[in-house]
Amino acid sequence: MGRLPMFATLLAVSGFVLAGSTTTPVVFAPGSISGSGDNGAAAFTPDGATVYVMRSVGDGSALFESHRAGAHWSTPRPASFSGRWRDLDPAMAPDGSYLIFVSNRPASGEGAPIDAVRGGRRTPGHGMNLWRVTREGDGWGKPVHLPNTVNTCSMTFAPSIATNGDLYYIGCGPGDSLRLQRAALRNGRYQAPELVALGDASMQVRDPAIAPDQSFIVVSIQRAPQQPYRLAIAFATPHGWSTPQDLGDDVNSGTHAMGAQLGPDGRTLYFYSDRRAPGERADANQHGDRIWQLSLAPWLDAHQQADTAADGPWNLPEDASPAFTPDGNAVVFSRGSGIARRLYMAERSGATWTAAKPVSFSQDWMDLEPAMAPDGSYMVFISNRPAHAGGVVLDGFFSGKSWPGRGGNAWRVARSARGWGTPERLPDVVNTSSSIFAPAVAADGSLYFMQHGAADGKFRLYRSVYKDGRYQPPQALSLGDGASADFDPAVAPDQSFIVFSSNRPPSASGDSILFIAFATADGWTTPQPLGPSGTESRLSPDLATLYYSGADRRIHAFALGAWLQQHRTRS
Repeated sequence: MGRLPMFATLLAVSGFVLAGSTTTPVVFAPGSISGSGDNGAAAFTPDGATVYVMRSVGDGSALFESHRAGAHWSTPRPASFSGRWRDLDPAMAPDGSYLIFVSNRPASGEGAPIDAVRGGRRTPGHGMNLWRVTREGDGWGKPVHLPNTVNTCSMTFAPSIATNGDLYYIGCGPGDSLRLQRAALRNGRYQAPELVALGDASMQVRDPAIAPDQSFIVVSIQRAPQQPYRLAIAFATPHGWSTPQDLGDDVNSGTHAMGAQLGPDGRTLYFYSDRRAPGERADANQHGDRIWQLSLAPWLDAHQQADTAADGPWNLPEDASPAFTPDGNAVVFSRGSGIARRLYMAERSGATWTAAKPVSFSQDWMDLEPAMAPDGSYMVFISNRPAHAGGVVLDGFFSGKSWPGRGGNAWRVARSARGWGTPERLPDVVNTSSSIFAPAVAADGSLYFMQHGAADGKFRLYRSVYKDGRYQPPQALSLGDGASADFDPAVAPDQSFIVFSSNRPPSASGDSILFIAFATADGWTTPQPLGPSGTESRLSPDLATLYYSGADRRIHAFALGAWLQQHRTRS
């Protein structure tokens, strides 16, 4: 292992979550900060040595300050500029030179607190405007009310600050709605705010946490009235923000997840929630919200990987489904499109691959989706070849229509030191139709695959257990409510986890993303979104890497280590 960067070392010894170490939230500073009263958004100084949090005080709230000493945090004390008014939502400038927060204090700093006015209803003393306080030596100056360019109404809250000073926050939008906005800072002045288009118009967005370089944003979203607010992440693209991706049930397990702020490393998320830690009693937290910390590394890394095709002997669009031998020194994959798809093979020589060559038995038919047995003794693949010599090519039926010559059945071919055997069609108990696709082979011979549903037209995942040398009748996998299409499984040899593609939420309309689920004594866990859009997943022999076809029709790679470690830790 290489040397940790200086800042990562600092985080490791001070009790922070190291990026990439976990995808399950843990309580931040239990006892000293979290666990004593309601606590909210956490804003850190750049060195990570001081944190400002909002805390309930009587009927209001104030900002408190805590300092790190070694691996421990001091008892929070009221910040020098807070305590008289209802203050909340601290946000630190990335360089630590100023802090923006929300307050009901009057714009002049004296007099009565401002009222909240919305929908013709006035709530005395509950107004919210943005204020700025500048660092002066080891202390703070006098808070200054941000200009009316930003504070356009009495419901302006949840600030987050980019490196260039651009300010993201929630403010009043059209029709008295509360909308995510961005006020650019240019030449020391905030420009007129612009609405930030994030998700569909019906979705409520709250509490943004903007990356310093504005490359991604974490928000709390409510998809329908009365539903809980859940954390989601979106990425900046040349065409605007991507569809917000839900961070999953492991993160959003409480009745709400809000107050997102990024830590000094830009990859650790802090938020507040009434969620419980795994194994914690239902009555363990009697004090309301606690602050939680979460590494965003799996989502950030997945997004980065999704933009770059993986290195390998596959170098053409439409190359797909790399099936590795157990030693990783040979790989079979499909090449071509439609009925022209064939299987190709390449071998590794040191750090390089030989040029891919057609597999001997894959010359005359549409062959695709190879899946290697974990011991390398055979391979299962899909083909439209006739079931019997002299027969006709298989036609398929899926997506609501017939596909001449595009049918699929599962075939098996033996592999030895002498090469490949003769392909044999799997029995009818598996090949129940001409639309069997995407095989995956477990160590005990059990076969996972997808099959088109005649009733609703959706693909579903099935497993045929291999017992006493025979495939048993396939059983549908219980991975959801059946409302979405699930396809293209990749299964661990011991069947401890499965990765598959689905168009279920949070997939965007017309898209599918990768999900992972783990086997338990009670069945599969709730599938969690891995992040990237993709199909035709395959696992590396060491299970550390997932290969899949991206939107650019090329093979991409995704590191599974953090997700597998998360499950091992929780188990």
